[in-house]
Amino acid sequence: MARAYGSSATLLLKRESAYGGQASGDYLRMPFNSCSLGSEQGLIDDPVLGQGRDPLAPLRDVINDEGDIALPVDPRYLGFWLTGLFGDPTSNAVAASGYIDFATNPSDSDTITLNGTTWTFVSGAPTGDETQIQATATQTIDQLVTDLNASADVNIDDATYSRPASTQKLLVTHDTAGAAGNAFTLAASAATASGSTLTGGGYSHVFASGNDTLPSYSIEVGMGQVPAFFMHTGVMFNSIALEFQRSGAAAATLGAIAQGETRFTSSQGGTPTTLTFSRISQFQGSITRGGSPVGNLTSGSLTYSNNLEKIETIRSDGLIEGADPTVAALTGRIDVRFADTGLIDDASSGTPVDLEFGYTLNAGSKVLFTAHEVYLPKPKLAVDGPGGVQASFDFQGAKNDAAGRMLTVTLINDLDGTEYA
Repeated sequence: MARAYGSSATLLLKRESAYGGQASGDYLRMPFNSCSLGSEQGLIDDPVLGQGRDPLAPLRDVINDEGDIALPVDPRYLGFWLTGLFGDPTSNAVAASGYIDFATNPSDSDTITLNGTTWTFVSGAPTGDETQIQATATQTIDQLVTDLNASADVNIDDATYSRPASTQKLLVTHDTAGAAGNAFTLAASAATASGSTLTGGGYSHVFASGNDTLPSYSIEVGMGQVPAFFMHTGVMFNSIALEFQRSGAAAATLGAIAQGETRFTSSQGGTPTTLTFSRISQFQGSITRGGSPVGNLTSGSLTYSNNLEKIETIRSDGLIEGADPTVAALTGRIDVRFADTGLIDDASSGTPVDLEFGYTLNAGSKVLFTAHEVYLPKPKLAVDGPGGVQASFDFQGAKNDAAGRMLTVTLINDLDGTEYA
């Protein structure tokens, strides 16, 4: 007899065209850490008397299909879960960029290499791919910007060049938004390049709290050894919780409510597709307040909830009619070693702050949760022993009038966004 093991379990997902209607076609195979999504149908004691001391057979109760999905924080797959939580994002292409930093004025015969083309600094009259050295580094870079933007070289012409104010940097911005610009190479013989290539090219997906309409999904949890494949339909995503710590793997817990479950002996997910999977560690996380890192941070958490209300109508099949979003909630906690009174002053005055929780793999792969208006309670500072004193702030979020929402999630990756629709 074959036995089911979690190591061989699968979780497949596909968006439904209508609530509760099992999605057809090829599903997406999702990475996950654990899954408790499942259908339960309890029993009710029969209240009938007069049949002796032995009880009558119990009655079946209604069906509840809900649970949690623990998942790794991945810049590509996370977009599917966020779409279920917040609705469709606004997606835009982002151009790759980079720079070459000149600590001093270039010398004769110094070179930079842009997308495979070598450009040379000369003290005399320039010809071809050359720039004449000026009296100062700033003047030389300005002349370089002019020369590069006027160049007809097919490699050089793929980008636009500038010098940010008050710097000695050549800023290179690819002309084509998207991930293609990340292949544009940078090098310098006597200056410092931001990297071997431009970075940050990709797509920005912006999710906003407060949407009235949220999509539903079909999710199949498969245990092929038995075989048993549990298809959950009408799956709505209720909440997401993230824990920020010093070490470990970055993970999120998603709360889900489904309409019902059907068991099959073979997978209903067609030929499942996959995406390139990238892992993020906890040390790549950050929490900022007003754009600056929260000092002496030891841990933090963030929980967003749609507060879905199950529509529990009388039905012969015992299923719910649906799940509707009500007033959303944003809560969390910040734990810091007590070193200054900045957060306590904000808490005491009742002044709201903006907090940003994020994970960054690189410039083109990251996720940022921006809470626009957060209220901090005044904490009790307890001295429990000779060690450091810690302060904990259990915060609540609220709608910010200027932003028009309570929470904005920005996901940057190399997918154009059509995958999430």
